[in-house]
Amino acid sequence: MRGYLILSEARSGSSWLSTLLGNSGEMGLPAEWLAPKAHQLDAKTLPFEAFFAEIIRKCSTANGAFGMKIFPNQLFVTQERYGRDFIRHCLAEHETALVFLRRRDTLRQAISFARARQTRAFAAHHGAKAEPRYDFEQIARCFFYIRESYNFWQTYLDLLAVPFTEFAYEDLAGDPHPFIAHVAEHLGVGIPARIETRMAVQRDGMTEEWIARFNDDCRSGDLLRAYDRREHIPGKMRNFAKLATGKLEPRYPFAF
Repeated sequence: MRGYLILSEARSGSSWLSTLLGNSGEMGLPAEWLAPKAHQLDAKTLPFEAFFAEIIRKCSTANGAFGMKIFPNQLFVTQERYGRDFIRHCLAEHETALVFLRRRDTLRQAISFARARQTRAFAAHHGAKAEPRYDFEQIARCFFYIRESYNFWQTYLDLLAVPFTEFAYEDLAGDPHPFIAHVAEHLGVGIPARIETRMAVQRDGMTEEWIARFNDDCRSGDLLRAYDRREHIPGKMRNFAKLATGKLEPRYPFAF
């Protein structure tokens, strides 16, 4: 089978581009299929080979072309469950193209990510479940997180030493055809005559206001506190027990 993996991070334009590909009917059904809420498979009982086959089935169109997007945390969740690198396995089993999609303007991406996490509306047509509020520390944490994700993909791809193609959202925002054409060429299908999507850019005056406030707050804000995510150890009883006995220590960032 022929397919592609879009390697990116949240709020990079990956959903918009994936919708354009999915609406073609011949270019796979790209989505975050490694996320449990998307695949809805019982990974606790399903062997890896069966899990892999089901994921490929879910992200394929009738012509056998498959596509999906992957964020770093989803790759690690799968590895934690199965002890397998989903991307390596995909490269070994199928003719798979790797597409690295990034966004140059990290601050706008971080603000978009922070707002989406607050409102739980990750697309313009999804109704907000809460009102967004400016939070310097959350935006800074999202900024660090996004940069870490992109650094991971760049380093991972360098070490993997396989071909990949890189695109920037800003270059595609006005014309996504180069991205669509690249995927179509790999899959051996024609470029759709019409590229359609219902998705809209989630940007308004609040974004500009938050950019100004954040840039001002950066002069005195606690950036180290924003980066340090040690308190995010899952609150499970076994973790509390390990912390109490000293077997699980939340180490400072970059401890080796």
